[in-house]
Amino acid sequence: MERFEGSVAVVTGGGSGIGRGIARALARAGSDVVVADIDGTGAADVAEELRTVGVDAIGVACDVTDRDAVERLADLAWERSGRVDVVVNNAGVFPKFASTLDLDEHDARWVLEVNLLGVAFGCAVFGKRFVDQGTPAHILNTGSENSVGVPHTHAAMYTASKHAVLGFSDVLRRELPDFVGVSVLCPGMVDTGLATAGHHRPERFGGPTPTNPWLSLDGGMDPDAVGQLAVEGMRRGDFVIMTHPSVRAIAEQRARDVLDAFDALDSLDRR
Repeated sequence: MERFEGSVAVVTGGGSGIGRGIARALARAGSDVVVADIDGTGAADVAEELRTVGVDAIGVACDVTDRDAVERLADLAWERSGRVDVVVNNAGVFPKFASTLDLDEHDARWVLEVNLLGVAFGCAVFGKRFVDQGTPAHILNTGSENSVGVPHTHAAMYTASKHAVLGFSDVLRRELPDFVGVSVLCPGMVDTGLATAGHHRPERFGGPTPTNPWLSLDGGMDPDAVGQLAVEGMRRGDFVIMTHPSVRAIAEQRARDVLDAFDALDSLDRR
């Protein structure tokens, strides 16, 4: 999408962190915003702030692991505005640190259902409506530096979920019509409240957990700066949107690993 002025956007996980940063950037660009978050109070607070810049905004409680809740979110957005032009599937969580060999089933299901299924539900629910609507639209999915090769030790399921977001989005963009753009935001360390995500963990995933004392994101990039980069990337129509130049070296190493594997195969073929 080249223009956001007068558009309507829905942002999940918009009550704090990167989601709030993206919602702010969209509002500054002239978009009305439906802010959705499992923390309905946080969503309402962000919406109230956005209205001060002259756009329409509303905060809504939504658990993205519940497809029916995502359908209701879409219903509300279309009923309120008559259309939606952008959906940002940003809601994400981070479990307590643990060895890959000490897999906790509750944590694993929580991370995969929020970080991957939550994105998938948002893409399916809003993507179908975008196709039916027939006008230019954009889907932005929040991945991570972990999507492109950063292996987060003691967070294997989180790393896996972010790899999966990139793969899912790559398939999605090839299946949608050209007028629906798809982007994956892959931020490095950002100063967010991700360490407190467990405060809102539903009972079916084991219930609330305390703040993660090991996940310190102090000194990370300002979420507002990430939000601006996300909007600029959507404007350009970028598939992958990066935020931290330092991640390039790790992505290059991942690429070298793959190319070296092909070189090794070639050497075997010549024998």
